[in-house]
Amino acid sequence: MGEDSSPGSEWDGHVLLLHASESERLSSLTAWARRGLDRGEKVIYTEGPGGQHQWLYRVLDVHGVDVAEAMRDGRLEILPLAEFYPPDGQDRVIDRALAEGFPAVRMSAEVTAALTVLSPEQYLDIERNTDRLCRTRPVSAMCRYARPDSIGTRLRDSVTVHVTGVRESQLRTHPLRDGVALSGEVDLSNADVFAEVLRAAVSTGSDVLCLDLAMLHFVDAAACRQLVEATGDFRDSGGRVLLVAAQPGVKRTMRLLGVHELPGVTIVGGRP
Repeated sequence: MGEDSSPGSEWDGHVLLLHASESERLSSLTAWARRGLDRGEKVIYTEGPGGQHQWLYRVLDVHGVDVAEAMRDGRLEILPLAEFYPPDGQDRVIDRALAEGFPAVRMSAEVTAALTVLSPEQYLDIERNTDRLCRTRPVSAMCRYARPDSIGTRLRDSVTVHVTGVRESQLRTHPLRDGVALSGEVDLSNADVFAEVLRAAVSTGSDVLCLDLAMLHFVDAAACRQLVEATGDFRDSGGRVLLVAAQPGVKRTMRLLGVHELPGVTIVGGRP
């Protein structure tokens, strides 16, 4: 599947959390923070005004994390929005944390909180810079978006800068050297997310897109329709889509719906 499938690695890198409920948001953020604390990283977190971070203290404490000690040691830091997004950029926040001696840094913010101090254009620029930081420096970031609010342009922009780090209640994406690995399920409820993943994946400039489906357990007609439509222009211009290691049920659905007969689409049994 992905390049690193060790326990907890799904929370490393540039992660897009599309949370559909408050419980999903809390459990995901807790797992993400614990991953960093367990690895000795600096965990930097911000919320909007109102002290919502108190719940994080309580949940971490329930899971055996000594929050007071982590904050005394500087391993866990809650920053106001203005300090989390300084005018001269987040590189300074990263530099400061690494200068303290931490081997890596992880940061997390909720988009609705960020947009109280930034314009949508400024926030998208920060997302692009965060993607650069996660690729070139020892940085992980989890950007939290409420799933009901993530439609249209917002969904497209967010997926584009997190294409191999999408974390949705049913669908996850993972890095692959020549494409994207998928895990979970795709149906009518998240077919729009799947479509944006495909659109972002075919826009890299390569003429071959490899989709590793080994951990994808279910697709329906809506998923297959998005596969056809979202890769249409790419395939029309000569691009090829390789559907690799599909599970029997997924392969059967795709064959029944004629996906394997599309120009530029090949279903293969294992990594080419």
